[in-house]
Amino acid sequence: MVATKCREFSDRGAVWRNALLPRLLRALAISTVGALSVIFFFRYQIANGFTQLFGDRYDGVIELSILEHWYNVFRGLSHWSQTNYFYPVAGSLGYNDGYFIYGLIYAAFRTRGVDPFLSSELVNITVRLIGFATFYIACRRVIQVTWAYALLGALLFTISNNIFIHMFHAQLLSVSFVPLLAVLAYGAFESLSAERWRGLLIWGAAFNLLFSACLMTGFYMAWYFAFLACATLGTWIAMAGRQRLKTTFAALRKKSVPLAILLCAAVLANIPFMSLYLPKAIESGMHPYEVVFQYTPSVLDLVHVGDHNLLYGRLQVLINEYLRPGFPAFSERTTGFPLLVLFLFACAVVSLWRQRHLQDSTVILFLRALAVATVATWVLTLHVGPMSPYYLVYHLVPGAQVVRVVARYQIFLTAPVIALAMFYLSQNASRTTAPILAIVCAFLILEEINIASPLSLDRLHELTRLKAVTSPPPECEAFFVSAARPETLFGPVIDGIVSHNVDAMLIAETTHLPTVNGTSTFVPPGWNLVNPESRSYHERVTAWALQNGVRKLCGLDLKTMHWDLPP
Repeated sequence: MVATKCREFSDRGAVWRNALLPRLLRALAISTVGALSVIFFFRYQIANGFTQLFGDRYDGVIELSILEHWYNVFRGLSHWSQTNYFYPVAGSLGYNDGYFIYGLIYAAFRTRGVDPFLSSELVNITVRLIGFATFYIACRRVIQVTWAYALLGALLFTISNNIFIHMFHAQLLSVSFVPLLAVLAYGAFESLSAERWRGLLIWGAAFNLLFSACLMTGFYMAWYFAFLACATLGTWIAMAGRQRLKTTFAALRKKSVPLAILLCAAVLANIPFMSLYLPKAIESGMHPYEVVFQYTPSVLDLVHVGDHNLLYGRLQVLINEYLRPGFPAFSERTTGFPLLVLFLFACAVVSLWRQRHLQDSTVILFLRALAVATVATWVLTLHVGPMSPYYLVYHLVPGAQVVRVVARYQIFLTAPVIALAMFYLSQNASRTTAPILAIVCAFLILEEINIASPLSLDRLHELTRLKAVTSPPPECEAFFVSAARPETLFGPVIDGIVSHNVDAMLIAETTHLPTVNGTSTFVPPGWNLVNPESRSYHERVTAWALQNGVRKLCGLDLKTMHWDLPP
């Protein structure tokens, strides 16, 4: 009896050592690396006690005003499509990215008493944590690499050089939702292949909801996902072979009912987005090709990592000096990849293309399609001299005319590029000695480090100014900025357009008094409330108010923080 109990106890110990303990250690490693990678990404804010934040008082505050709008929506104080700026234009949210998912997270922090500026940075941290976790899951489920390389890939994705240096535009962090979209799409495809009706509906519905939320959050990354997904699907069809296509179409016919349900659900889920943004796109005419072309990357921009990259910064300076003198040290086109991860991605593409004997493997076939589609769509965004194949994309692909900064596609491509690089590394790890492998992994991490500090938003100063705004007079229907703050940022031309309008947007959302001011890439027809120091400014404000039926318009002097009552 005692011997039996001892054996049972020993067996339980063996199960613990062989199964549970490794899982716990793995979970500890994943959570530790995830926390450290996010801490590293936000290292400057943590070091300064969150007094200086990502962005500046223009783009950063525009985003913040929209986040505060969602906070008002969830409290029942505002209609979801109607911000408190550009008053009284309907659907004013449609002039900018919607930041919907960000707004959900932001509202959670605001309801706990966190100030607006800190809440917006905590949103960024939360989104980056989501990106790390879902990239790891995507590498394990979709790419199917070992957990160690999935962990390395998640680390590289989280600290990515090109995302970090563009944190003046926090909406680009919505790339963090791309791995989750991939996981949900893969789950739906897997359920379809296995003819699991319930699984197909669950995975497909989750994908529909997240994709529609991503469209309402940041159009660029959602559109890029659809762009690459369609290219990957087309490539997969071309490569699949007759028998596989026959089997797939048979499965589609069998699941026609749930697929029809999912299609209807997708249409319903995107009605808010389409009803808001389609009229604004028609109204604005979107971006002309001549403007879009200026933001297409050149071949040199494939490796344009910025002058402050830890390993390649000096090389970048030399490339610009000798090959394109006068090119700015930093621009919207500074979105390139470090050399080693780009090399491993290229190796993965070549390796997958050569593995024709493995084309019956579902995973290999998908990865081949993804690799070819990534390269093909990437080439379509490039320009050589005055020519770019993106001309065809611009004129033929729905939604392309909304995208102005085409070079941001390289930020989106951090997901497939790093994932495929990890696949290649994982596949060839057994052929490489441990010291060499360790050096490669260390080098991959080091080349993603950028020592620039894209922090220009002074949280305490902006909070002080925001709190200095007293409650507006009760007789005011709306307000306009009668004088801008005296501080300068980018010079009189840009400041005259943006400074007073940005301040008005945030004040309108926090005081719940709408403003006729505002700013965005596109503005309402007939709106021209710029340069408050010019003689005609007050005349233009009056004309806008009369044209739109605003009768009790107060002024707010941002130099003295004094309200002027309407006449």
